Amino acid sequence: CQAAPVVQTVIVTATPLAVTPEAAPTQTPHIVVVTATPAPVTPTPDPGASIKLIGLERELILSIDQLKQLPVTEGYAGTKSSTGKITPPTVHTGVSLADLCEQVGGCDETTAITIVAKDGYGITFSHAQVYEGAFVTFDPATGDEVTREGPLTPIVVYEREGEPIPTDEDGPLRIGVVSSEPNQVTDGHWAVKWAREMQIKPAIVEWTLHLEGAIVEEMSRDTFESGAAPTCHESPWVDDEGRKWIGMPLYYLVGRVDDANKHEGGAFNDELVSVGYQVDVVAADGYRVTLDGARVSRNKEIIMAYLVDDEPLPDDQWPLRLVGDDLAKNEMVGAVAQVLLSGEAIVPVEAQAEATPTPTPEPVEAAAAPEMAAGVLHIYGKVATPIAYDAAALAQVGIETVAVEHLKKGAISVEGVRLNELLAACEPDGAATTLHLTAGDGYAIDMPLADLLACDDCMLEVSDEGYDLAMSGMDTGLWVKDVRLLEVK
Repeated sequence: CQAAPVVQTVIVTATPLAVTPEAAPTQTPHIVVVTATPAPVTPTPDPGASIKLIGLERELILSIDQLKQLPVTEGYAGTKSSTGKITPPTVHTGVSLADLCEQVGGCDETTAITIVAKDGYGITFSHAQVYEGAFVTFDPATGDEVTREGPLTPIVVYEREGEPIPTDEDGPLRIGVVSSEPNQVTDGHWAVKWAREMQIKPAIVEWTLHLEGAIVEEMSRDTFESGAAPTCHESPWVDDEGRKWIGMPLYYLVGRVDDANKHEGGAFNDELVSVGYQVDVVAADGYRVTLDGARVSRNKEIIMAYLVDDEPLPDDQWPLRLVGDDLAKNEMVGAVAQVLLSGEAIVPVEAQAEATPTPTPEPVEAAAAPEMAAGVLHIYGKVATPIAYDAAALAQVGIETVAVEHLKKGAISVEGVRLNELLAACEPDGAATTLHLTAGDGYAIDMPLADLLACDDCMLEVSDEGYDLAMSGMDTGLWVKDVRLLEVK
């Protein structure tokens, strides 16, 4: 094993030379915090691997070599994903967003910074986050929220553990939130991969959306934005005046609180719909619209929007408005503050625990392998309900277009069904650990079941020729063509 690097916390103040396209001597980095008064940077005409800075006064493109001439900020960065997966802290090296601001005219309390990736994913950092490190932090060992320790600094990262970041992983530039010790991680949606652009905009006002059903969640502005990103659940709607509204389907929000499963595969519980419940969308002034759960179920024409024509909503509708083709005008409630679930199917998790003793799970008998057939995907093995999906069944689940990341080809769009939703419908045995994938030509490979259940963008691509696996961010060996059998083991 490689020895951990010896690091120290240092504050250095300097006035660097103006950056030019010619290479400059590499600076010796220290662990957070390095501050300076950088000089203007000369743009490079052919930046190659670069980031574009869009300020209020000027625009600039910086190559990696030019970034390395700016003050260095280095520290430990790690993440907690929306499914709870922890990526432990490692050493990240780069340039702070605050220092990059100075290159295009500076930032103050009236501005915010949006980072945009090459696949269109974007997230906005507040002034307090950029300059004060105001992030929620988690224990790397347990994932529990902890009190922030020491300064946190968001940076554009060009090296990880002293090495360049491979383009076919998440580089050559990405975002990291670094601290001086490896004792905390931040939410994964801040760690933008393949960062390509930094935009300085008017300041954002933070908000939360109260979600309440079997569990309660106070959804933050940044969590909503991350879920409504182009690479996640973004849904557009154009009104009769030609204005384009952007958000995510309401049922994704419902699925976060309809039961205890907040964001794993199959987060939206289809079984509860058949039992029955109501969804109340409530505005800040108390006005509410009540929708039947069956009407909301997997309906992509009922959208919770946060942007109109790429701008935050106007004051009378901010921060969220319910829109879509399946709503009447009087149902398009604005200034949404709460989404409340009620009815026979919605039982608070605490009440369930008190009413139902925890049973000892019985092992699920593994079913025999079914015969393979073109145009049919069998999910079987250690599952409560083996299911054979043909084209009609997949269409009923819901075909959608999703941007996925191929390690060699980069971001690509596929049309299909989310694999974790198909698996969740079969109810895998809690003791199952492996998923065995088999193609029509006999090719077979195993993968950890937990990895697939945690992958919200792993898709079963549907076409006239059959079904292919599009395993976003995973090894190309798992992108099985003409997949026909998924055995849970």
